[in-house]
Amino acid sequence: MDKPELDQETKLNQRLSVIKKYYDLDTLLAHGTKQQDIAKYYRKSDFFYNHVHSGGGGNIHMAISSNKTFNRADFVRQAEYVAKFIKSGNKVLEVGAGQLSNTRHIAELFPDVSFTALDLPNRNFLKNKVPENVTLIEGDYHDLKNLEDNSFDVIFGVETICHSQNKQLVVSEIMKKLKPGGTFISFDVFEPKPRSKMSDFEKRISSITLAGMRVTDLDQYIGDFKKYLKEAGAKDIEVTDLTENIMPNLKRLAKISRLYYTHPLLLRVLKTVLPEDVTINSIAGFLMDLTFDGKNIHAYYRVTAKK
Repeated sequence: MDKPELDQETKLNQRLSVIKKYYDLDTLLAHGTKQQDIAKYYRKSDFFYNHVHSGGGGNIHMAISSNKTFNRADFVRQAEYVAKFIKSGNKVLEVGAGQLSNTRHIAELFPDVSFTALDLPNRNFLKNKVPENVTLIEGDYHDLKNLEDNSFDVIFGVETICHSQNKQLVVSEIMKKLKPGGTFISFDVFEPKPRSKMSDFEKRISSITLAGMRVTDLDQYIGDFKKYLKEAGAKDIEVTDLTENIMPNLKRLAKISRLYYTHPLLLRVLKTVLPEDVTINSIAGFLMDLTFDGKNIHAYYRVTAKK
């Protein structure tokens, strides 16, 4: 569908012209991205993420590959990185734990470590089966008052804080709960430059792509996120660009989405029988291998900071 010699904007416009045959993009952009909308989205989409996105692995995040080839084993790279900061007897909190693939993986490696996993209400989170050293709680990472201050050695989130429209508040809450010397780790999508420096096209295509995952387009600049950490007292802040490492996963999703859009009859059937919260994933899947350019529209960063 894309010709190699075409520039990024032309390719994206070509794909948008296909998407617009089946989706009203203004309606998509107008859809809510508040807590109840996000919970509903994941409640409807968990099956899709489990069986299409990760092929049955229960992963709802990106695989981080090092050899430019998609491998399902690469879905554990986030968890492996977090595990490097955990010691025997530690207390660990995951915010936005989702299907719990990360906490489960790490908890099995550290049976003497106490894990707490937090996720939104109304998505059947508490019904998950977990190892004995894992406690599940429902809540909002904007308000962690029910957790003791200075109580966790490690707090991490994987592709979850992107949903927040007030990341400064989230960072402030997380830093309060970290012990002095504790570590905060986040893997997430960001916009690599401020919206004031983005073209109108870049802003719109970013918003459309994010809306395909019910992610807000507010407060997404990585520079602001770093500023929030500093203002909350974080130190030794490290930002690592992993955009190229998730590209094999993004290209796989683009291939799956292309099949969806090039079979109109199948598309119409699926749109009829599946909730919109499921089928809109095809929009993000069809665009992300182009929008994740690491410099203008989207980037995937690992952020590590100490208290």
